[in-house]
Amino acid sequence: MPDEIVRVIFDCSLFVQAFLNSASAANRCLELVRRGQAQLFVSPATLTELKEVLSRPRILNLLPHIAPEQTDNFLGDVVVHATNLPAVTEKFRFERDPKDAPYLNLGIAADADYLVTRDRDLLDLMIGYSAECKEFRQRFRKIKIIKPEDFMRAVEESA
Repeated sequence: MPDEIVRVIFDCSLFVQAFLNSASAANRCLELVRRGQAQLFVSPATLTELKEVLSRPRILNLLPHIAPEQTDNFLGDVVVHATNLPAVTEKFRFERDPKDAPYLNLGIAADADYLVTRDRDLLDLMIGYSAECKEFRQRFRKIKIIKPEDFMRAVEESA
């Protein structure tokens, strides 16, 4: 068992993938949280976005057999297994994709080890050459932005 449990942020797309496909890597990441192998953090802003996205007709049409109660149950499951940080201040302004800033700032506020995503704008912060990417890496060295498969591997290696 690791000395400290890994602290993690999932972006909205990861939650949506987990909801849409129980066999997905995204859902396996959520399962690590359910088993207590990672501590997930959310905020009112990230939960609001998730609820809004899961209620979009385009998402609901992907799973016509899903009842509204199942969406509510999924959201409830996330809330039960996550630590909610009610007040997240902006420490980093993400000009490239401002809608991703709440996840970055949540990661900073939570002192997260990982932000898990498939979002190219976020992933590029780890390897990009722009001033914005370099600034993020210099100021927030602890946070690693990685794909779900890499997160699962990291958690397994720390166990």
